[in-house]
Formats: sequence, structure tokens, C-alpha cells
Amino acid sequence: MITNFDIQYIRNDADTITRLSEYSEYKDLYEGDFNKAFSSTVMKIRKRYPLDDTISQSLININLFWALTEFFKGFLTNQGISVNVDDKRQTVWDEISDNNNFISVLKEVYIDNSRFGNGIFKIAFIDNEVKIFSVCPDCWIPVFNQGNLNDIAGHILVFPLEIIENGVKKQFKKIEKHHKGYIENEIWTCVNGEIGRQLQPEEMSLFNVEEIEDYSQIWDDFLVFPVKNTTESDSYFGESDYKRCKSIVEEIMLTISQNSKIINRHANPKLSGSEQNLEYDPVTNERIFPNTDFIKIGTDGVKPEYITANLQADAIQRHVDTLMNFFYILTKTPPQAYGLNIAGNMSGESLRKIFLAALAKVDDIKQVSFTSAIQDVVKCAMAFNSTPVKNVNVAWGEPIPADYSELVTTENSRVSAGTQSKLTTIMTLDNVSEEDAKAELDRIKEENSLEQQQEKSKKQASVDEKPNNIKNTNEDEQKNNLSKDNTNSHDDLQNLQKI
Repeated sequence: MITNFDIQYIRNDADTITRLSEYSEYKDLYEGDFNKAFSSTVMKIRKRYPLDDTISQSLININLFWALTEFFKGFLTNQGISVNVDDKRQTVWDEISDNNNFISVLKEVYIDNSRFGNGIFKIAFIDNEVKIFSVCPDCWIPVFNQGNLNDIAGHILVFPLEIIENGVKKQFKKIEKHHKGYIENEIWTCVNGEIGRQLQPEEMSLFNVEEIEDYSQIWDDFLVFPVKNTTESDSYFGESDYKRCKSIVEEIMLTISQNSKIINRHANPKLSGSEQNLEYDPVTNERIFPNTDFIKIGTDGVKPEYITANLQADAIQRHVDTLMNFFYILTKTPPQAYGLNIAGNMSGESLRKIFLAALAKVDDIKQVSFTSAIQDVVKCAMAFNSTPVKNVNVAWGEPIPADYSELVTTENSRVSAGTQSKLTTIMTLDNVSEEDAKAELDRIKEENSLEQQQEKSKKQASVDEKPNNIKNTNEDEQKNNLSKDNTNSHDDLQNLQKI
């Protein structure tokens, strides 16, 4: 733990050395450089399986670390984030956000937060413009007051510098000591990565660096804003997402690599049998494998057969599945996070149940430090822009968007039950203002009225046709009756003639 700004103490601080070495390992894991991250394991494999004797890799690179970080990065930021400030200043912040591509900076900070356990926002004022950066925490050393983890005295940032002088490349270290309201800048020589001596103020002119940057009249706090993963009370630094699942991923890669080598070795199986199965070459006096598909059984009765591997595929699959289940548990991600085991169309409610642990982790990340850090970043940026604000509201998008069909069913049920108006339903479903919703509701009423009028007209037309139908029916009946009377009269005349 560093309790003062003397750079000499940093060199010998065991906790800082250990933390930065772990950061280097986590960076290798994220980038998939497993020859460095698992160097001892790779050496053991290559000793048993030299690269010249096998066509497969010594350790198959299955970069679940990268996949884990990418999943949560998208889960946190892909649905958008809305930062709202005082109404009069909103357009000013929107312009600053666009100029700095703030959502991209946010993603960079989260990547660092996931792989290292810590991420850093930094504000600077360059060429009369506010700049928002992400800073890799492998150059960051916090300074504590009296060794109290809850009392930060400042931050130290160490950046590499290079200049070419008389054709010779020289390396230096720029040390930024961030206090509340000002920054101390120092330049130190660097030889083979080791810090040498501090340059005097007159020597720093070559680097165009001010010795003291005082901004206390604009902003009376730090320009460095750390964020962290969930942490314990006895540690200031967050925990990397890779720490607890590193051994599981290594075992998965070992298992798959080992079985890959077995499969490759037995892809061209060996033939076993007695010597009688070989053909005798009288020229060389040697027995050779016959160039034919037919193999004769030797005089000793031993039938030749191929040697194949019993891979026990089911046992291997169960072992790999067990390891993957441990990975899902430790990382709080379901298989569906990586596009696996997705059958049919799942409802929004089903997705929320599947991603319950992942959603809890995302909410934890927001609550621990991200929301408060973004609010401080916005306030600082607006202060440097001479447009200070008092209120900053951070609205995160929903990681799992609402299922529209479920939402429609719910809203319609409330309208039918009389617990919600149609106006509110339109505003909710269409995400529009009350004015737009009223206009839409008026159009719906107008269309319904028109349909009712059309239906009424059809019914009236049907009623008007009925009297004509009745009149035609009566005339037909009269004609039928007259015809019957004529028939009866004719029959009576015939009967009289007979008499």
C-alpha cells in the first residue's frame, strides 16, 4: 500500500509489484497468448509431445476469457446509455459526448474492468477542448492517507516516453501525481525498464510538460476516476473476472488438446498380425506389406487387424461438459450467452430467468462504481467546459429488451380489466409523448366511427331490400294460386263432359 507520492517507495512495494504482474498475466489471457499465461503447462506438453512429432498444437487456444469479457461488455452497453444533465446544458453535454465518442470510451473502461478488475476514466483539457480518455490501470498507483483504504490522497500515473536525440532513442518515464485541484508532472530517465534519475525543471522543456497544472478554480477534485468490479472490505482493488475461472479454462484446453493428439495419432492406424501375412521379396530377402486390399491369414492362424484407439467418447464428453458447467457457475453466464442450447423462440420472461445471475452481476457492476464514476466524469467535463451542472442522471438500457408480444398482452389485459386507459397503453407500447398518443387515439376513434357508419349503412340497405322481396313473393304466390284454380276448373269441365 502506497501512502506517499515518493516514486522511490513504489519500486519496492510488494503489493504494487504483485498487482501489476497479475495485470500482465490477465492481459495475456484476454489476448489469447497462452504460451505466456500457461508457460509451465506448455513446456510440459512440448516436452512430451515435441512439435516436430505431432501435427496438432501443444495447447489448443480456446479463449473463453475474451468471450466472457465481450459478453458482459455487450450486456452492459449495447442497449445504449442515456446521460441527462440540467435541461439548459443537455445539448452542451451531447456535443462533448459525441466529440469524445463517450460510449466507445465506456466500453474500453469496461474491458479493463473485466480483465484487470479495475478501469479508469481520465479528464484532460487540451487545446481548449475537454478530452475524456480511458487509461489502462497497469500504470496506476493510488495513494492512501494514513493507510486508510477509504481515504484517497491522490493517484500516480506512470507513462512511458521516447525521444530520438542525435539518432539515439532514449526512454523516459512521465510521472503524473494527481492531487485535488492540481497535478505535479515529473520526468525520469529510464534504462532497461528501470527508473533512473529525475530531470530538473529546465530539462523538462524538451517534453513540453508543465511542472504544475493548477485547475483548482475550475474543479477541486481529482481528474482520475477509477471503477472496479465487486471487491471486499479489505481490498481497494476490484477482482478480475478471470481469477476464479483460470484453472477451469486451462483444464478444458488440456483435455481437448490431449484428445486431439490421440485422434491425430490414430487417424492413420497401424496394422498388426503375424509375419506370415507379409509377402517375401526374393530380391531383397525381406518380407514386405503386400500392395493389395486382400490380406492372407498366415499359417499360424493369427488374423491381421488394425490397432485403433478406444477414445471412450462418452466419458470425454461428460468430463468436458462438467468442466464447462463449472465455468458457467464461476462466471455467472449461461450457455445461451455464447449462442449455445438455443431452441426455438424464447420469451423475454424465459430469457430473464436464464440470465438471472448475469443480470445480477451487471446490476452489481453499475451500483458498485460505474454509475457514480460516470456522474463525476460528466460533472468534471462540464466544469472544464465552463458549463457546470448540478444534476447528472445515468439511465442504462435494458440488457434484455422487453418482449413486445408479452408487453402487448399485458397492456391489453389491463385495458380490458379497466385498470389502465387506452391513452397510457399507446404511450407505453409506442414509446411516444402524451400529445402523440392522443392524436393516435383520435385517429383510432375516427376509424372506428367510420367502420360503424359503414356497417350501419349495410344493415339499412339490407332492410330496404326486404319489402321488394316480400312483394315479389306475394305475386308469385298469386300466380301459383291462379294456375291451380285454372287447373281445377279444367278438371271439373272434363268431369262434366264424361257425365
